[in-house]
Amino acid sequence: MEKAQALLKQKDALENEIQQLEFDLRGHGVDRTESLVDHEGYPRADIDIVAVRQLRQALNCRQNDLRALMDDVASQLVSLHQSTKADAPAGLASAARQQPFARVSIVTPNSPASEAGLLVGDKIVCYGSVNASNHDNLKTLSAETIGNINKPMLVTVQRVVDGKPQTVDLTLRLRHGWGGESLLGCHILPLVS
Repeated sequence: MEKAQALLKQKDALENEIQQLEFDLRGHGVDRTESLVDHEGYPRADIDIVAVRQLRQALNCRQNDLRALMDDVASQLVSLHQSTKADAPAGLASAARQQPFARVSIVTPNSPASEAGLLVGDKIVCYGSVNASNHDNLKTLSAETIGNINKPMLVTVQRVVDGKPQTVDLTLRLRHGWGGESLLGCHILPLVS
């Protein structure tokens, strides 16, 4: 983006220079295409032919520079557009990862889920590395649970506190022997929209 902006500044500077050269040419009483010889084929005596030719040459050079610069600007804009399009799916995937995909329906007292602070009604946004884009109808939750036994695991939930929705990060420590049958101590259901 910065390179494209720098090229556009150069374009503006070149266009200003071209306008100044055209103004200088008109000051000599000619334009870009007006003949420098009279009707008999002799050099015109009313203009400084050397100065006009130098101005015309400078003007042609600047116009060629501007054309080349515009090609660079176009290629920069195309590559910028392509990189923006390439980033769009990642942005959509990122947005999907921030959407809740499951809800907590039961929390057993004194369970790892209860100790972590999970509450009935919490909507799960992130369960370890599982999120809305990869939960596979909640099938990956079991693998994530088993893979994190006796390790802290981040769980991000959305809940309503004092009538306002909030996102809360919790640390879950899954373990055997807490007094219940499951590792987690809660029941998770798919979020029905």
